[in-house]
Amino acid sequence: MKIFYRSLSVLLLTAACIALGASAARARTFYLAPGGDDSAEPVHGAVFASLSTAVNHMWGGDTLIIRNGFYPGGAHVRRGCTADKPLVIKGESRYAIIVGSGGERDGLTLNDCSNVILDGVNVTRAARGGIVISHSKFITVRNCVSYSNGTWGIFTDHASDWIMENNECYGSQKEHGIYHSNSGDNFILRNNYLHHNSGNGIHINGDPEYGGDGVESFGIIEGNLCYANGATGGAGINMTHVQDVIVRNNVLWNNLAGGITFYQDTGTFEQGSKRALIMHNTVLYEPGRGRTGVNIMPTSEKVLIVNNIFVSGGERGAIEVNSDHLSSVVSDNNVIWGIDKSEIIEHIAERRISFDSWRQLSGNDGATRIADPRFFDPEFGNLRLSKGSPAIGAAMSMDEIKSRLRRIGGFDWVLKNLDELPDVDRDGKKRPAGKGRDAGAYEYR
Repeated sequence: MKIFYRSLSVLLLTAACIALGASAARARTFYLAPGGDDSAEPVHGAVFASLSTAVNHMWGGDTLIIRNGFYPGGAHVRRGCTADKPLVIKGESRYAIIVGSGGERDGLTLNDCSNVILDGVNVTRAARGGIVISHSKFITVRNCVSYSNGTWGIFTDHASDWIMENNECYGSQKEHGIYHSNSGDNFILRNNYLHHNSGNGIHINGDPEYGGDGVESFGIIEGNLCYANGATGGAGINMTHVQDVIVRNNVLWNNLAGGITFYQDTGTFEQGSKRALIMHNTVLYEPGRGRTGVNIMPTSEKVLIVNNIFVSGGERGAIEVNSDHLSSVVSDNNVIWGIDKSEIIEHIAERRISFDSWRQLSGNDGATRIADPRFFDPEFGNLRLSKGSPAIGAAMSMDEIKSRLRRIGGFDWVLKNLDELPDVDRDGKKRPAGKGRDAGAYEYR
């Protein structure tokens, strides 16, 4: 009997060791470093010289740490991983840099992937996109820097269920900082810094002509800073064929073309842009520069524009609504400034009308204020509110926002997410900070 128990113990111990060994095999950490060896055996702790070699050895549960240095780009990842065992690629610091794209178009491509995390990955000088996410799901891209690439900083196509947060994309030579394209749903763009891109800071386009349902649905776009984008046109935040979206707490400062746009450029009416809550954003243009703070184009419907600050550069209106569905476009409790009130609204083909005419035509903006918002230090991009700002206490309450959404109708997804999202400003501070909510991206303190 003792022999049996001793044998059983040995058997159990052996099984446990095998399990631990298998677990360790599934959770290896590799390194990419100058002086690494691409012929190294792919075991825990291996140090490789090239990104392409390193990622080819990775499976779910593995982590690659990119040490400081410069590494040729053009790598592809194709791995279907699980939420409890994601594949992780992590940069050591901003000085761990992927350069160029070799003979490929893009610096780093995730294709047919799931549950991959890119954290602190830095890419520059790719021929087309710095980071590309294609036909993938459950991807997280955070703390990455993608700059001076040929076309885009970060690009997606047919990708859904992803989060991009705390990334910086700048210097895209042909187009946009972040471009989310081709029928990808369930996305979050949060606290990214998009600046000096030739086109849009953020571009979201369902692209009906490229398959899928042609719509990007169920998105949260919040806390992003878009600065000095649009030298060749575009907007700080550009949305076409987008449905069921919350756009809040974004700061658009000194962009060269549009502010927040909501439209469609092809496809059917059903594939057009619908059901957007645009609230608590701050848009400021330099004198003589830029277009309108917000632009709702003809086929777009069911839009609520509340609690924003829109400051014109003086050449265009503060709010532009060209929608053929004007009764479903509601605007109120905003603070607008920068141009005479006789021209402060644009309606139908960029025709400027007076604020009073707009109120009579639409019934909108009864509680909107025309006043200098008195930013703390606008010259240096600090668009927090100074003491005595007319934006303090000027915002609509959350209960009334929800009531307006219900009256417009169809905002079930937006209402559900408003109940789940923390009610905070761009600094993460709870709203309201005083007796009432403040307009714009920041609560006054």
